[in-house]
Amino acid sequence: MMKVLYKNRLIGVLAVLMALVLTGCENDRRYVGKMHSIVVFHSWNDQGEEGEPFREAMEEALEFHKMYANVHHIYMDMLSHTPDDIDKNYWAAYADSLKKWKPELILINDDPALQWMLRGKHDEVFREVPIIFAGINTLEADVLQDYMNLTGFVDKIDVVHACEMITNLTDERTIIIELDNYDHDRFLRELIQEDLADNPMFIDNSDFHLDLGSPEYQEATKDHTCVMMVSCQNPLLFVDPSKREKCIETMKELMRNAQDYTFLQVKYDVYSNTLQTRSGRPMFTCIREQFSNEDDPRIIGGYFTDTHTQVFEQIQYAANILEDGQQPDVMPVSLHSKQYLIDQNAIGKFNNRDKHRPDMLTGLREVLVEGWGEEYTIVNTPFYLKSRRYWIAGVVLFLIVFFVVGYWLLKIVNKRLKVYRDQLNEEMEEAMKLRRNILSDADSAVWKSTQNSIQFTSDFSKKHGIKRKLKLSEFEKHIHPDYLKEWYKLKNFRTDLGRRRIRLMVEFQPGTGWHWYDFIYNVTTEASFRWELNGLIISADDVMNQKQQLIDAVKDAKEVELKEKFLANFRHILQEPLQTVLKNARNIISNSEEQTEEQQEAYNQDLHHGATELIANIDALVAEVQPIVETADAEQEQTLETEKI
Repeated sequence: MMKVLYKNRLIGVLAVLMALVLTGCENDRRYVGKMHSIVVFHSWNDQGEEGEPFREAMEEALEFHKMYANVHHIYMDMLSHTPDDIDKNYWAAYADSLKKWKPELILINDDPALQWMLRGKHDEVFREVPIIFAGINTLEADVLQDYMNLTGFVDKIDVVHACEMITNLTDERTIIIELDNYDHDRFLRELIQEDLADNPMFIDNSDFHLDLGSPEYQEATKDHTCVMMVSCQNPLLFVDPSKREKCIETMKELMRNAQDYTFLQVKYDVYSNTLQTRSGRPMFTCIREQFSNEDDPRIIGGYFTDTHTQVFEQIQYAANILEDGQQPDVMPVSLHSKQYLIDQNAIGKFNNRDKHRPDMLTGLREVLVEGWGEEYTIVNTPFYLKSRRYWIAGVVLFLIVFFVVGYWLLKIVNKRLKVYRDQLNEEMEEAMKLRRNILSDADSAVWKSTQNSIQFTSDFSKKHGIKRKLKLSEFEKHIHPDYLKEWYKLKNFRTDLGRRRIRLMVEFQPGTGWHWYDFIYNVTTEASFRWELNGLIISADDVMNQKQQLIDAVKDAKEVELKEKFLANFRHILQEPLQTVLKNARNIISNSEEQTEEQQEAYNQDLHHGATELIANIDALVAEVQPIVETADAEQEQTLETEKI
């Protein structure tokens, strides 16, 4: 039964795993089935908003609409290349890439790229694939009739709202708009003039009917803002012939004092011209291309469509076409949403660069301090300004954590300090005990020496009947003459750095006997410089007595060794000749009557020979022992001399 149960469970687990695997495969198939190919044509290069910010916004928009796509970007850089240049030198490469990528949708951003596409001979590509344009300022109405696969968003330049923003945030009453003489510029001039004519708060001085700085100009700008459209490339192109002289004088004034005027940017390709780059005031814009540029933050704000909004609106139409199957011809051309934007990073860098003009951003400061939410959207803002409540809460939380952790660490440190202090107190108490043991009797004491005197403790001086403080010459009289050499080392301690010990024989009172003392001291650089030395004096009588007892024991041992050796040699060397003498003498005495003269003569000769050999052996033994005795005496004298040192 249990085996069947385990088998059923195992089958269930395998079934669940198989279902998950099949589900994953199905998701992969769906993912592959919905993978789209999108090509994006950019009018400009990949610097600033067109680069990483644009790509990040597109990824976010695709994820928001749950679309999967391979996105290919083509940067046409039409600030540097004309349409003819692109047709001659780049279109072949673009066409090859389009064949390889096989796009299901084409996105075109900003006017130059769209105008190139409409005016070029590329119908075989751009009429077959749905196209969504965005960020377009000018759009001809009949284009939609010729291109049924074309739709998108128009980004109408709104100068009035931008000028109102400048008036509210600064104290400026003169706003300069710089344009050139292309068709796009002519359209923008007409659009701006229509907007200004409908708003009584603004004066269009593009015809130079008011002289800059004149009394009439000052009076007119008390309650109104003067807007002037000028051209550096061809200043007289749009000017009435009767006002050309005023135009020339006004352009000279603007050239000389461009740093004192506020400029409003309405087109990207004029940004590199003369007047705007000379301005010393913050710039505003009606378009998105140069806003929020970290490398060149000259534009601090404007009323326009930001990159995030433009991309999201463009991808919304893309989702309708690719996911929902709508046709571009039934999707209306819409207007981009706009908003007031302020770049906090550009303001900070502008203030650091122009601290001599603190009155320039009076109204803007009020917005940055008070108006964070409703009317203005502030980008590149530090977190502590953008989310004050969260910032304050974070700071409070950080302080709480900091104090809690600090208190905990302080307790740990105090605990370790207490352990360290207790250990240090024990070591100090041990050192004091050792010092008290060392100085427990009057024969041991602390002493202090200077250049001319030596000073002892009161107990030591009382016991030995000397003054507590003595001159070095007086104390020198109490030292045995044989140890004055060691005493001179102590007197001249300054050149002998390090820990030292010398042993002196001292007699403090005449007739009391000589005693041994060890002087222990440490010579440091400071002590040598100040000529002050501190140390200990410890009685060494017991040590010397022990050494003398050791010397005597060694001497006695050597004497015993010599005696034993002498007796052993004496017995060995004298035994044989002495036995010969005794044998011959016994023979002579015992048989004297029966012996002949010849026999007695032979015995006498043997007796004489044995006695002579015995005397020779005795002399040899004495000669052998005498060097050993002399060596022992010499070693004893050398040991005594060493102990004195």
